[in-house]
Amino acid sequence: MTLAAPEAPVLPTRSTEPILPAGPVQHVAAILRRRGLEPGEAPAFEDRPDDTEAYQQEVFKQAWANSLRASGHADYARYSVDSLDAGQFPEHLRKYVEQLAVVRRHNKAQLRLPMKQREKELRPNILHVIAAGGVGAGKTVAAAAAGTLAVESGLMARFVSHSMYLAWLRPDGAPKGFTPAQVRERYERPDLLILDDLCNEMDEYATNHVRTHTSDLITARINSGRATLFTTNLNFDQVEEVLGPRLASRIGNRATVLKMVGNDRRKPQRW
Repeated sequence: MTLAAPEAPVLPTRSTEPILPAGPVQHVAAILRRRGLEPGEAPAFEDRPDDTEAYQQEVFKQAWANSLRASGHADYARYSVDSLDAGQFPEHLRKYVEQLAVVRRHNKAQLRLPMKQREKELRPNILHVIAAGGVGAGKTVAAAAAGTLAVESGLMARFVSHSMYLAWLRPDGAPKGFTPAQVRERYERPDLLILDDLCNEMDEYATNHVRTHTSDLITARINSGRATLFTTNLNFDQVEEVLGPRLASRIGNRATVLKMVGNDRRKPQRW
């Protein structure tokens, strides 16, 4: 008994037409037409979820919550501008965030227009807010509330303490899964950065690490027109001692200072 070998399947022949560098799209269109498909009549597909405002808003909320958690301030997510008292300047913070939101909406809308129709990019009039005051004055609570409002207004916001940011940039100091370069990018790019406790416990010394990396962060944000809200227990002279006159001047430029005074809101037990 003999077995006949099965016939080899007939494979479709591939085009031997060269793909010219100047016309790969046209080449693909020609292939589709040979197969009975008309590229111009292809069905339209809905945008993917990551192209929607709702998805972006959820990403921003998660990024904000994650930054609070990474800094050990997860419980501060519960604060809102409406929960602040007059001594924490809720209306000033609200107007600040509203200004940032208007700028972002304008610039985002311009990107959708042809290059020739675009208007000049807007930059915030008030770039920095400095919440200054003693221990327990409510600075960090107010800053966190502003960050939450920013996210609700369609802005990307992140929170980090100054000392923790610098620690993450030391060799092998970055959180698991991050490189120092990724840490820098993470905090250079948000529409609003809350930099908590500026120069905290640094008032008696200044190192090259502190000055270099703080300068790189703030300068990058200023050059791109991105806003930063600082909290600090120190006055201008003390910050200048740590960061140097040039950087202290850049922080103070186009800034509003909110001086938060009063007794320690934490009401600690004394001994």
